[in-house]
Amino acid sequence: MKPQFHLPLSTYPDASSFAIIDNAIGLARQNDAHLVASVPQVRIPQVHPPFPTVIDVETWRGQAERYSRDSGTSLREHVANAISETGFEVRIHGFEVREPFVYERFSEIAKCYDLSIVEASELSRQLSETLLFGSGRPLVLFPATSVYSRVDTIAVAWDGSATAARALSCARVFIERAIKVQVISITDDKEIDEANRALLISSLKHSGLDVDDVSIQAFGETATAAIQSAAQERKADLLVAGGFGHSRLREFILGGVTRELLAKAELPVLLAH
Repeated sequence: MKPQFHLPLSTYPDASSFAIIDNAIGLARQNDAHLVASVPQVRIPQVHPPFPTVIDVETWRGQAERYSRDSGTSLREHVANAISETGFEVRIHGFEVREPFVYERFSEIAKCYDLSIVEASELSRQLSETLLFGSGRPLVLFPATSVYSRVDTIAVAWDGSATAARALSCARVFIERAIKVQVISITDDKEIDEANRALLISSLKHSGLDVDDVSIQAFGETATAAIQSAAQERKADLLVAGGFGHSRLREFILGGVTRELLAKAELPVLLAH
């Protein structure tokens, strides 16, 4: 049974980049996965202002819907061009949806696939959060400047939490093809159950994996920065992390690893909640 990867492509108010299409195709091809791209035609509800206005609401509405349509056409064309000489097939799922329910509809569609692939940026953070909470499926985030490369070395951000364990389980499709796994824990950020961590490393080694034990200190950096730096220094191709280990409200107020990664991942990241 082949993995099924989902690529949600925004068409309004901002269109997805061509880079995320190229990255998604590369990731799916390496992992022998099917790829489905969801492309919405966004419909803007009619608005009847209660007071006279100089804004031509109907003209604006038509322009917005045309932008969504034209963006969708450009994204479909890029998909076709990107796979034209590879023999790889990308299925396109087109659908109509009314604003402001686009992200919720993406989330419903994502439930039908193994994971969704999204660009890590401020523009797409609301989409990523909706997918992470609403779909029950993991995300793979790509930096906006990323050019896909093989996933041979995987870094696992391990703090012993249930979300970290779920992320590790969701990453199985990548770990099975990996050459090396790095278990990265920050020892001065929160208390780590060392016996449990040693058991995890032993389990991974027993599965036949080459495992590096990486214990680091943040030294005043955010946990996100420290983990990504450690992963990049050790040439990791993918970082695996649990998403929103605290409540969503607490993450929103205090910040956190998840919110930072959604906006600025420096390497590909698999997140699961």
